[in-house]
Amino acid sequence: MNNKILLFILILFSCDSSFKDNEKIIDDIVLLSSKISEDPFNQNLLLERVNYNLSKDNIQSAIYDLKKLIELDSLNLEYKYMIAKNYFNLSKERNANQKYPVLTRNYLENILTLNKDHIKANLLMGELMLAYARFSNSITYLEKSLELDYNQPRAHLLLGYAYKNINQNDNAINSFKKAININPDYKEAYIQLGQMYHLENNNLAVTYYDNALKIDPDDILVLYNKAVFFQSILEWNKALEAYAVLHKVDPFHADGHYNLGFIHMELKLFDVATNNFSDAIYSNPKYYEAYYSRGICFETLGNIAQAESDYNRAIEINPDYDYAKEALSLLKSKNIKYNE
Repeated sequence: MNNKILLFILILFSCDSSFKDNEKIIDDIVLLSSKISEDPFNQNLLLERVNYNLSKDNIQSAIYDLKKLIELDSLNLEYKYMIAKNYFNLSKERNANQKYPVLTRNYLENILTLNKDHIKANLLMGELMLAYARFSNSITYLEKSLELDYNQPRAHLLLGYAYKNINQNDNAINSFKKAININPDYKEAYIQLGQMYHLENNNLAVTYYDNALKIDPDDILVLYNKAVFFQSILEWNKALEAYAVLHKVDPFHADGHYNLGFIHMELKLFDVATNNFSDAIYSNPKYYEAYYSRGICFETLGNIAQAESDYNRAIEINPDYDYAKEALSLLKSKNIKYNE
């Protein structure tokens, strides 16, 4: 009984604390807005409310005040950059209004007309161009930003993306390496380098994946990529070890289980492979490729009924999956009793 009373008191205290926090937030914004009403041309107060709203992800409210600030100081490029940055952030949201990237570009072009050497505007324009696959334009703006300030790891990373998208792999690799030279803890740059060398079947991929994992040991994508790399170069034991590490972090990584099944099929361990494919199916019940592959294993092991069941299930999930349809047809033709 006493425990229940204590729990009830704690809940009440928690609710009361949360209510007081919300009340304080409301008081803060009301007080700030009241000051602005009394002094509507005070840029410091307006900027304070902009920053407050941004801290609460009230982007539209922040933009409203930024437009007021520009009315008060039409030549202030920082205000214009802040609007451009926030329109760009809005453009990345799901089902974003199509006007946001246009507005972003308009503000950035205005800034660069007034000051072509604006470092952040060149960087953001480069990122905008990259987002909309204007890779040559992106490279131009990013290189301009880096010419003005070389020590921008994110600019080097984005430049690497742009080069990667136009298949200038050497330039992409150099850009990613420059990002790391400036910021040795830049995980995304290590991942990109790992992927670049992965595509070349170069063992340096493992080095860069491991560097990324030193920063974030539980990064699922990197753990998976590392395992796939070993698999792609037929280093089965290392691949098995890498998938084991992956599944310690994410026990229900369906693709990881599926790939283990593939490895065990290559090693002719079909009974083990069926378990791997079962794990993949448990992790993702709609994994029709896993049903098909498990069917292959069961057929190889002589379990014809289970093989037929798995092929049928794969086709139920994806009626256009030709591999399963062909396997089922062949299985039936080889086992006449299933046609009776």
